[in-house]
Amino acid sequence: MSVKWKTWATVFLILACAGVASAGSIGLQFINDSPARTCTMDPAPSPYNTSTVFYIGRSNFTVTANQPDLTGAAVELMTLAGGIGGTLHGYCIDTYQAIHGGHADVWEVVNLNVNPSGAPTLGTGTTAAAKVRDLQGLFARHGLTANPTADEAAAMGAAVWEIVNETSGIYNLSGGTFKVYQASGTWASKASDWLTTLSMPADTPTPILYALVDPTTQDFVIAMAGVKADPVPEPFTMLTASLAIGGLGVYVRRRSGRSGLAG
Repeated sequence: MSVKWKTWATVFLILACAGVASAGSIGLQFINDSPARTCTMDPAPSPYNTSTVFYIGRSNFTVTANQPDLTGAAVELMTLAGGIGGTLHGYCIDTYQAIHGGHADVWEVVNLNVNPSGAPTLGTGTTAAAKVRDLQGLFARHGLTANPTADEAAAMGAAVWEIVNETSGIYNLSGGTFKVYQASGTWASKASDWLTTLSMPADTPTPILYALVDPTTQDFVIAMAGVKADPVPEPFTMLTASLAIGGLGVYVRRRSGRSGLAG
């Protein structure tokens, strides 16, 4: 392999490692769904059935001292929560697993703006990208409220479930391939209204969506406001890439100097 190809191979390897390292994971403890409402869903996750009552609302977490791999997006989430002991709020995107209360879990943190397929529940390719766009519009319009009412939190939870789970292409809480419903409730009407318009509002920064992903417990989505419409690399990735390129420049100059002396 020539020096030139070795150099470029080094660049790609370093940048690839930077991209992997930027995800990171974070330790959180689930507190509750509060404020919450109850609902039913169909199809319900096994071994449940449609008569089972599910809590639906905004999920609350405490950041724990157990931080196994705080890098990139995980650092941003911890900062958003105010550090260890701070609180994060998210919405469930995984209706087929239970949440573990009372003890800490570790989730991988995925930036969905950059990697829409990073959460398995969203699917892959264009399907995942379309769902992320719809979730971004939902959060931009209704989901960034600091202190939602019980009906607002439940409406967001229902709308998120519908977007993530519906496969017919038409969002309808009481119809389609996935249903979230209750005999009555203003939250259901609110969610249905919100699902009719999911495009990004004009001149509104696209929210950044983080997925908490874990193979043994529920996955969640957390939204942060104030990001430009075109996603940019995470700060950690940019810093690592800059250091890699800078180091490569030194390497190339040294190789050039040696070649000149040898020639």
